[in-house]
Amino acid sequence: MKRFLVLILVCISFFGNTQTVNTSLVYKVNEPAKKIDKPAPLLIMLHGYGSNEEDLFDIAKALDPRFMVISLRGPEALKDGGFGWFVLDPVGDKPFTYDYKKAKESRIKILSFISNACKTLKLDSTNVFIMGFSQGAMMCYDLALAAPKKIKGVMVLSGKLMTESKEQKIDWTTAAKTKYFIAHGNSDNVIKISEADSAVKFLKSKKVKELSFNNYEMPHSINGKELNDIKIWLKKGIDPPEKPGVVPTTTTVSTASNIVAPLKPEGTKKK
Repeated sequence: MKRFLVLILVCISFFGNTQTVNTSLVYKVNEPAKKIDKPAPLLIMLHGYGSNEEDLFDIAKALDPRFMVISLRGPEALKDGGFGWFVLDPVGDKPFTYDYKKAKESRIKILSFISNACKTLKLDSTNVFIMGFSQGAMMCYDLALAAPKKIKGVMVLSGKLMTESKEQKIDWTTAAKTKYFIAHGNSDNVIKISEADSAVKFLKSKKVKELSFNNYEMPHSINGKELNDIKIWLKKGIDPPEKPGVVPTTTTVSTASNIVAPLKPEGTKKK
């Protein structure tokens, strides 16, 4: 009888850890390596254009072990393979164009996923962070400004702030409380670092309270020093000091080896 009860408990524990989130998105989960006596914080990863949910996933192992990390796949299957959050169209030698309506559709799917994941996996809905690279970073800006009550912190890696994202109806009383870690390569020839500068100026003009802008000696990629800075920033995000100060808005850091290959160019509004 005891053996039977033990088997039931093992099955409950096993199946409890394999619950699926109600969503149309494909995703991959890295469970917390360190158990805590309260719901785990959630980190959502959004890949760049032409990639998939595997692209950023290995980064999870280098971050704070208390996080439940979920890497999502963009819903748009691309002709050349890979996936995106919305389609980018080349126009000769000019910047790519995009359809913001598709970006909005992806945003709605991601926000729905976050709500369902917190409920199904019993996560801390007050400690939700999102991290995106390139096109995924563009989505991060859009998500944070559209739903600031759901997003505590944002890591924008080599991305840009779309005009349409800024033009949403935004509750700045709440949105200004979102924490931002913005990082970009000085030699990025896909999305220029001027895009990061522009986004930082916009957010500062809206009185965003905690904003860290870091630039690195690298192209359109992610490097080891950047990952270390992300790890430190995330830890502070869930373990804030008693009297949190304003994070420096600009930090120059050293060169480190790239771990993510450059992605395809990304562009401007579709006419």
